[in-house]
Amino acid sequence: MAMGATLGYNAGRKDTLTIAHAFRASQSKVPSLMSRMIRLSLTGLLLASLIAGCSSTPRQLSELPATTDTPVEQILRQAERRSGAEANLLRLHAAQTAWSRNQPEQVRSILALIPQSELPLDQQQRFSELQARSELALGQPAAALRALRHPSLEQFDTLTPQAQLDIQLLRADTMAAAGEHLNAAQERVFIHNLLPTPAQQDNLTAIWSELNQAPTEQLREASATASGDMAGWLSLALIQRDHGNLDLQVHAMQQWKEQHPTHPAADTPPEGVSRLLELHAQRPQHIALLLPFDGNLSGAADALRDGFLAAQYHSYSRGLEQPQISLYDSGSYTDLMQFYRQAQADGVQWVIGPLDRQQVARLADQSQLPLPTLALNYADSSATPPAGLFQFGLAPEDEARSAALRAWQDGHRQMAVLANRDDWGTRAAQAFAAQWQELGGTLTGYEIIDQPAGISGQVANLLRARESEQRNQEVQNAQDGDDMAQPTPRTGLEALFLAANPFQARQIKPTLVFQYAGDLPVYATSHAYRLSLSGEPNADIDDILIAEIPWLLDRSDSLYDSVVDSWPAAAGPMGRLYAMGVDAQRIFGRLLQMQEQPDTRIEGATGRLSLDSNGRIHRELSWGQIVDGQLQPLPSLPSIEVMEPMLR
Repeated sequence: MAMGATLGYNAGRKDTLTIAHAFRASQSKVPSLMSRMIRLSLTGLLLASLIAGCSSTPRQLSELPATTDTPVEQILRQAERRSGAEANLLRLHAAQTAWSRNQPEQVRSILALIPQSELPLDQQQRFSELQARSELALGQPAAALRALRHPSLEQFDTLTPQAQLDIQLLRADTMAAAGEHLNAAQERVFIHNLLPTPAQQDNLTAIWSELNQAPTEQLREASATASGDMAGWLSLALIQRDHGNLDLQVHAMQQWKEQHPTHPAADTPPEGVSRLLELHAQRPQHIALLLPFDGNLSGAADALRDGFLAAQYHSYSRGLEQPQISLYDSGSYTDLMQFYRQAQADGVQWVIGPLDRQQVARLADQSQLPLPTLALNYADSSATPPAGLFQFGLAPEDEARSAALRAWQDGHRQMAVLANRDDWGTRAAQAFAAQWQELGGTLTGYEIIDQPAGISGQVANLLRARESEQRNQEVQNAQDGDDMAQPTPRTGLEALFLAANPFQARQIKPTLVFQYAGDLPVYATSHAYRLSLSGEPNADIDDILIAEIPWLLDRSDSLYDSVVDSWPAAAGPMGRLYAMGVDAQRIFGRLLQMQEQPDTRIEGATGRLSLDSNGRIHRELSWGQIVDGQLQPLPSLPSIEVMEPMLR
């Protein structure tokens, strides 16, 4: 028993050797079954001998073996025979042994038996490390971070260089899992030159991945005060945020390399950066815009085209070569395969469009497509689309999923849904419910709002305030009192999700006030308010939280001013389509990168854009709040990728 041999070797050596000689002598004289019985008895004798004859027990962490074959339970039984510091040290060794055997639950339970504050510094440090590793393995990164921030680990100079490096790597992994991606990147930048050469490339990749997941505003704030290699990393990461266009990104990266010739990422670029340069060299030279320039969708098509070409011209005006654009009227083709044959004959390499949902659905049903295509809508089919078909649009599902994420991040766990009967309302409600339940939230109610006269009663049913009113009335009648308790909404209901038009939304807030739930947070899609070019205020919806595209919420997109100057309608509701055209131009050149590197994000005019495994672009919306009838931006919170590790 390795542990016992280490703890009691000097005092018990004579007895141990005697027993061992006896055992070897008997081994050749008994049957195999008897040998096993004697071997088991020997283990007990050895343990008893070592414990009984032990004149000096370990008092320092360094006296414990790094590894042992001893069962954890056996070490714990030894600890029970000790007291004070000796017992704590044995239990710490048991926890370390449990961790080496991939038993984080057992590590947690053993550490709960040890008073960390009573341990010497080195044992406190080992305790904190084991606690952090086990909590991280159990999916509790916040608890792991608390362990790593224990005062004992602030005294790094007492640890060996390798131990310090191990703690810092653990800290970086834990920060990443807890959503502190910028801090994780900073930790890795700090230790990069201390890592062995083979590990440095992986560290560069990890730094780049963490920076890509950090919110843009955090990167900007950190960039203002950063220095050294970290400053270079931040400016490199912001290139992707500030330049949605692939050509502009590559141009900016070339300038960055000239400014940071000795930076680690200049000599050995992260895979994401080097691949971006490769994709830029392979970018298409001829693109087709396939849009309906006649009919009901012609107005939307015009806005999409103008936004796309504005982004194209912006790059061209900066001296960057741009692909040829050919316009095709999707209404001219009853069979889209006819269009593809024509496009191929014209030398087209990529297709942007169509816009019509039915045409997109027909493309999604194909086994393969002649040319890679970025459709500007989504097919309803859940079947896997053909390779080379990507789908991007302004789907209500994106706003609903963003609402679920925002509400979760705001700390809510129990919500109810109010949705109208329209197609977009139904789709939004279903998407919200699915995302909310996937996060772990509870749906406490669902009401379909329709007739204006019935909304008040439906909200009351959802809140179950009437039950409270009835109970209060019964109490009042029984007591014949003059004072009546104020009714309260349903116990546990923390917020509402609203998928309604502006007229319906105007009835919600007053109804909530009437039902004694005026302070209940309401998260709504952009359909709930009117965006007016004249600035006309929205009445009766103050405090409602609204999902909106960055183009219209903060108006900070690099193309906003030039596009609105040319097309004033881009500042109003049609701005969503102009912004979509801008983003379509930004997306198509990076689709292959987004496929290869799923953590790639584009800070677009229509939201934070990502690509799923089925080729669908997802948008994470910005959030605002109605103040005095106008939508005002709210501070951004960590994105879905930040939250996911905390939800596992």
